[in-house]
Amino acid sequence: MEYKIPRVIPDPGMIPNVERDAREAFEALKAGGVIIAPMDSGYALLSCSAEGIERAFQAKQRKPGHTLGVVATYATHEQLHVLPAEKFEMTRVITQDMHSLLGVVAPYRKDHPRIAALSPATLARATKGDTLGIGIAEGPFLRELCRLNDEDGQLMIGSSANLTGRGQKYRVQDIEAEVYQSADLVVDYGLQRYHRYKRAGTIFDIDNMRVIRMGANYEVFRARMAQWWGVELPEDPENVVGRAGGVGEGLKRRLLGILDCGS
Repeated sequence: MEYKIPRVIPDPGMIPNVERDAREAFEALKAGGVIIAPMDSGYALLSCSAEGIERAFQAKQRKPGHTLGVVATYATHEQLHVLPAEKFEMTRVITQDMHSLLGVVAPYRKDHPRIAALSPATLARATKGDTLGIGIAEGPFLRELCRLNDEDGQLMIGSSANLTGRGQKYRVQDIEAEVYQSADLVVDYGLQRYHRYKRAGTIFDIDNMRVIRMGANYEVFRARMAQWWGVELPEDPENVVGRAGGVGEGLKRRLLGILDCGS
């Protein structure tokens, strides 16, 4: 594979500008290119063309049978996935109202024009059986880029910007050379939000209400599903949320003590 040095934005001495940077990333994708883009759970390697998706797949050294995911707006999730209204309400509240990162796996509309436009090879990379995984865009940059993709009708597909099995990359300078040099454009927004987790994003099979991957921010997702919909999901053994004894519990006990003394 021939590598070239990618263009990096913002230019030296410039600060991020979401609309400008998303437009340039969109143009690179529209030209068939590969981009490295910031996500809360680490940098991603993305493309919209069959050639670019294959280039990204090879650069990551993915093995046959490994899938890639769609990264898109909530509107695209609504258009492509086949789910009852109450499950769309769950994903809307979690991703749009609460601004939480979530990858959703569900049955998809095989006859949708954006699916029909994919090459057989790309479709095979992005689907598993009758299901499609969509990472619902989070953060201003990704949402703007995905909005531009929606306007154009192209579908953005990819995975984390790292060699397979090597872990998330939260800074551009940590991305392996093979992956970095496979891109045409790199959007460098510095250290990404969920770097302390050292995990990819959470993936949830919402059709079967099954956790596929406990990822970054999973404990928040789990708590919200239990609080608002009564859905009990497995606890993450590495991120156990404290039970009684927190600030609120201590305050409650002190107030009860004051009331007892005054009675």
